[in-house]
Amino acid sequence: MDAFSAVVVITTLLLSPLLALVVQMLRQQIVHNKPTPPEPTPIPLVGHLHLLLKKPLHRTLADLAARHGDVFSLRFGSSRVAVVSSAPVAHVCLGALDVTFANRPRLPSGRVLSYDWSTMGHANYGPYWRHLRRITTTEISSADRVRHFADVQMQEARAMARRISRVPLGPGGRALVDLKPRLFEMIMNIMLNMICTRTCPPSDEQDGTRMEVSEEARWFMATAEETIELTSTVWDFLPAPARWLDVGRVGRQLQHLQANRKRFLQRLVEGHRETEKGEEVTRRRVVGVLLELQKEDSEACTDQLIHSLCISALEAGTLSSAYTIEWAMSLLLNHPEVMKKARDELDACAGKPERLIEAADLPNLPYLRCIILETLRLYPVVPLLVPRESSADCTVSGFHVPRGTMLLVNTFVINRDPGTWDEPETFLPERFEDGRSEGKMAISFGLGRRRCPAEKLGMQMVGLALGTMVQCFD
Repeated sequence: MDAFSAVVVITTLLLSPLLALVVQMLRQQIVHNKPTPPEPTPIPLVGHLHLLLKKPLHRTLADLAARHGDVFSLRFGSSRVAVVSSAPVAHVCLGALDVTFANRPRLPSGRVLSYDWSTMGHANYGPYWRHLRRITTTEISSADRVRHFADVQMQEARAMARRISRVPLGPGGRALVDLKPRLFEMIMNIMLNMICTRTCPPSDEQDGTRMEVSEEARWFMATAEETIELTSTVWDFLPAPARWLDVGRVGRQLQHLQANRKRFLQRLVEGHRETEKGEEVTRRRVVGVLLELQKEDSEACTDQLIHSLCISALEAGTLSSAYTIEWAMSLLLNHPEVMKKARDELDACAGKPERLIEAADLPNLPYLRCIILETLRLYPVVPLLVPRESSADCTVSGFHVPRGTMLLVNTFVINRDPGTWDEPETFLPERFEDGRSEGKMAISFGLGRRRCPAEKLGMQMVGLALGTMVQCFD
């Protein structure tokens, strides 16, 4: 093929999606009288795809919302995107229009990392998704299951505190501690104990002198972070031929990452099988329940479904909880008056002789809960929530939003809206005292059918870990 022919072919491949989009937009403009949301000036061919290169994306979109309003549109290649940055509009999209926006965008990276979009976070709304949700809410995040594993959460929080206390002190009698991997290890151990029977002993029964983070935890943290980095990138919105050519080698990274994740999950499932063969089952764990269902109906509970549920619980549960605790500790260290108030509450609850808190104490620690909510307000774990996609044409804030539009809800902007919050940039846990303002935070966990099913579990894990650390360290 000569150079001219190559140029023609490449130009055709790039222009085809754009022309298809233009034709579709013109057709919709004829049929619908409602305007489409305003959008920034796009770059020819790529639209606003360059915005994905600006990190963090939620701050970039916050700047655009200040110029274009609470609802505006973008084009990532040939994909339409609607960005919502106000609480009332978000409540409409995730409430009244919940069913319309119940699907997920079928991005190519999701196909690789979520077993053909079969995880609960990636599956479209329908019977299969309801089946996954039912298992998750029953076997992982129900109130009974959260209580059942409260002792594991308490043990892991205390084991982490002991390991931190063994770090040698430096100049000035202080120790420099990288908290993130230690928090991640703690939450990972909790989730693994809920999911499967493990061949290694719990953290509090391991070598009493260990103070470093395990290699397994470091590996899984790196894997979970790489999963986030490779999700919703420019590669997802390139034309199929460009993805086939594997521009930037993203496709190969995805395949390599998924192979490692699959081997890890297979080891967990096989280890659970082998462990339960030789000992009496004392706790009902997720993998055990799924294997029982598989014996009853192998088609309704495949190995892929088991892997999908396990990886969803592990990655979502560990990263979100660890990040929240890390931010909370950072805020407390920078606001000693809040730290003192939290410690006074903990001391009053623990009583004399002093003891470390337990899960049963959390309902009696309202200020600790206020600290967690205020941390989530300022630093939401998923600032843009998990993207949704419209399954039908609809109207949002007077604008026409066609079917197949990706929805991004910017909770970072919503949680700092001066029209909703007093002193929105200030860390002020008192704003949530006596139940005030809690209703404003509902959107941080999602709304409607796609609301986070593990909210109660996450709040308990974060509360126990944060409370234990405040008690143990100045």
